[in-house]
Amino acid sequence: MNINELYQIACNGGKAEEEQLLKKIRESFFYLVEQRIQNRQDAEDIVQEIVITVTEKYRGITFEKSFSAWIYQIMEYKLLHYYRDKYKQSGKNLSIDDLDKENHYLNLDPELTRRLLFCLRKINRVNNRYARILNLGYLGYTTEEICQKMALTRNNTFTIISRARSLLKYCLKNGEVK
Repeated sequence: MNINELYQIACNGGKAEEEQLLKKIRESFFYLVEQRIQNRQDAEDIVQEIVITVTEKYRGITFEKSFSAWIYQIMEYKLLHYYRDKYKQSGKNLSIDDLDKENHYLNLDPELTRRLLFCLRKINRVNNRYARILNLGYLGYTTEEICQKMALTRNNTFTIISRARSLLKYCLKNGEVK
């Protein structure tokens, strides 16, 4: 039985059904969280926070997509807070770029991801070097590594990056490449 079915049963049932739902959430989301942070104790803490949040709020919410999607979003926020706290403890200031490099698979906005991929495909059709240099930058390559991979000078790389970013920004805003 999946989490959404257990949610329906828990809403109509009593304490035993709710416990069964929370147990399923713990099991399912522990694996996901542990895969992301590689620390068992921290993963257990985050999953416990997820379960507490779900327990406090799930009965009074109407879900746009599904109950499991809502829990997944809670997990994403808890992981984001975990990474922020981790950086604060290490004395660093966390920026979105740092988070992206640390955990590039953390997907906060599926619509933005879809639009970015759409625009990258369009940019690739116009000039595949632009799309490649944007992708290498996103993957975390340094300027020197990009220069070596693409056999470009440093100045030429900066010029291409600037033009590619402008095209990407225009595409994200207007849905097309000029």
